[in-house]
Amino acid sequence: MWTKRVKELFAAFVLGNGILDLIAPRQRLLLWLVGPEALRKVFIWFADHPTAYRLRGVARVGIGIWLALRQYKELKRELAEAQRPWWRRWRVFHRS
Repeated sequence: MWTKRVKELFAAFVLGNGILDLIAPRQRLLLWLVGPEALRKVFIWFADHPTAYRLRGVARVGIGIWLALRQYKELKRELAEAQRPWWRRWRVFHRS
């Protein structure tokens, strides 16, 4: 169960960050302007080109939605399997 919760939290994190990237790319980048000089140069480039950072945000939103949908499909399948009578679950499991 913890693995599923971690997967869902990760999907929410990626999705939320993608939305923040779309809303205010320059302000968000300047907030995190820390680290080595090379990394700061990349951040400054993205701050000067907010459209590129918004594209990154669109990609993150898409990945977050994909991860969430994948997680919910797995959960739906497991719930459907758990609702089947025990003899049908056993029979399907032992078909060989």
